[in-house]
Amino acid sequence: MTIDALFEQIDRLPSGRRIYVAGCGGEPTALIDALAARGVEGRTFTGVYIPGVNRRDLTALGSGCRVESFFMTPELRPAFASGRVGFLPLHYTDIYRYLAGPAHCGLALFQVTPPASDGTVGLGVSVDFTPALVDAGVPLIGQVNPSLPDVIDGYRLDAERFVTLIDADTALPTYDPGDLAPEMAVIGQQIAALIQPGDTVQLGLGKLQAAVLAGLTGHHDLGFHAGMITDALLPPLDQGVFNRGVTTGVALGSRQLYDRAAVDRSIRFRPVVHTHAAATLASVDRLVTINSVIEVDLLGQANADMLDGRQITGHGGLVDFLRGGRAAPGGRSILALPATAASGTRSRIVPCLPSGAVVTAARADADLVVSEHGVARLRTADIDARAEALIAIAAPAFRDQLSQEWDRRRRAM
Repeated sequence: MTIDALFEQIDRLPSGRRIYVAGCGGEPTALIDALAARGVEGRTFTGVYIPGVNRRDLTALGSGCRVESFFMTPELRPAFASGRVGFLPLHYTDIYRYLAGPAHCGLALFQVTPPASDGTVGLGVSVDFTPALVDAGVPLIGQVNPSLPDVIDGYRLDAERFVTLIDADTALPTYDPGDLAPEMAVIGQQIAALIQPGDTVQLGLGKLQAAVLAGLTGHHDLGFHAGMITDALLPPLDQGVFNRGVTTGVALGSRQLYDRAAVDRSIRFRPVVHTHAAATLASVDRLVTINSVIEVDLLGQANADMLDGRQITGHGGLVDFLRGGRAAPGGRSILALPATAASGTRSRIVPCLPSGAVVTAARADADLVVSEHGVARLRTADIDARAEALIAIAAPAFRDQLSQEWDRRRRAM
């Protein structure tokens, strides 16, 4: 089919109906390029665009265009400053429900694998949110990309469900978390020491995932259940660490990872309505959820998405997994962070969250907090014991100051 079918469908779209454009590895770059080349006017685009992965500003596709986003990316920031980006602070499970609302989106664009002999196409290594639009009955336009691996255990749908399928072979997004700082490697080792045979591990995207997976060398009899996997999973997978299997929504990384995902029967791809669902997580025995945050205060509240008053990312699935780990039989939830920032001049463990920060994770959700200096166990600790435990894992240079600040705050309560 030709690209004209895409524009015909957009022309029929009622004013105010959003256009879903997939993010992560499902980003249909050829369709976005076609929209940019011809231009569209006055349309609102929505999708889950990951910082460092999805680098397009869809407001630039034409005059009067807007974006609804659930993460803040560097590329969207100028348009956000000018009021052309609406930021929605939703958890992953709520994003899925929002996108599934039939009144929200009038068209969905995403990548699919070439049709199989049974007439179905797959979502490959990017299953996360797109099934919400499929199930909502939204008209679909697929970029058929031979570079998208057709995984063994994933999400499939009938090719006849699409308004049109457009062939375009484009490279998939790549992802590299970069080198690990020494303190992050130590944090990875601290967390790995908490993992026992029979556990199922969840890790968020980024350096923390790489650090913990590196620390799991020599472990065995583990499962992996997360929203995203990266190349850091491959060495422990090859070592048999995750012999209980891997469940994820997205693979982001190198061509090596994508090729492995296409043939490895131990890797299962599921949508957010499964990977992040409270009922799913509560049914996973000994689930250990591990996520990074920017700062934690002495009550156990954590900020994970704003820095110095600026929105730098989004809520993501952190709270879904934080609560899921606590609800699972024998489960635990870990929040991790380096003890300092700004070359050691600023403590990330603070007396109280500063003005301009947000409470991404409430104090009632806190369980374990890990820095390079140790583990603070907060789940059943009273407020004084919490403060003491958190001060003990702060950088030594800041502990006296934190103790003094806590004493002042405690007397004022």
